[in-house]
Amino acid sequence: MKLSSEKKHDAMTDDAFYRLTELDRTTWPEIRDQILQFEHVESLSEPRSYPGYPHWPLAHVSARLWPPLDRVLRARRSQRRLGTDLPARKTLSRLLLFAHGVHAELARGPVPSSGGLQSLELYLVNFATGWLPTGLYHYDRAGHHLAQIAKDADRLHWQSIVPSLPLVEGSVLLWVLVGDGARIAKKYGPRGNRFLLLEAGHLMQNLCLLSASLGLGTVPLGGFFEGEVRRAFTLLPTDVVAYLGVLGGPATPLAA
Repeated sequence: MKLSSEKKHDAMTDDAFYRLTELDRTTWPEIRDQILQFEHVESLSEPRSYPGYPHWPLAHVSARLWPPLDRVLRARRSQRRLGTDLPARKTLSRLLLFAHGVHAELARGPVPSSGGLQSLELYLVNFATGWLPTGLYHYDRAGHHLAQIAKDADRLHWQSIVPSLPLVEGSVLLWVLVGDGARIAKKYGPRGNRFLLLEAGHLMQNLCLLSASLGLGTVPLGGFFEGEVRRAFTLLPTDVVAYLGVLGGPATPLAA
């Protein structure tokens, strides 16, 4: 089947990012030299923070012995109907800490980080009233608290800029996974954006599995207007809005 010139152009445009950032024998030396010349200073791995913004401390929680990972993997499902009640403070604290918290030096945590740069940030939209007011938030990995970026969150507005959101009935939180494009480019150049997408997938899987273990459900979403989401959170122009998902309950919790 022959493609029209217009369709050929669209296909080339859609494929351009992946083609231009592919590695081969001719492009590898330049990337290799850039990586070798990169000087990793400790401050470059510091997670993003929002000093001076209103923040809500999260509970200190310890790792559980149960349920085992294999049972969580077997139980995880993408649900099409989620509850709209805000999880308890301790429950959300556990979910955030073990999905993307800091657990070692150089801000290392559960999500594999390209070059140890810690370029992935977790934001969320809270649609429910409760111990956490409605609004837009950033999870501060180092301080283990939520910084409020903006007050209030209109679900209808978010449905208009996240067209995949209405596919799931209900939900209470909208996960927004953001990559720091400027940070990762310092070591990997344009190819760094590929790594951000991979890291976002790792984090979303953490959120899915932890949600299942807590009797909640996280459903990943792929349809969203990156530019409008970026503006809503006042993100940097170089930030990559990589992945969205929704959280809600109840699902059947896994017994110990």
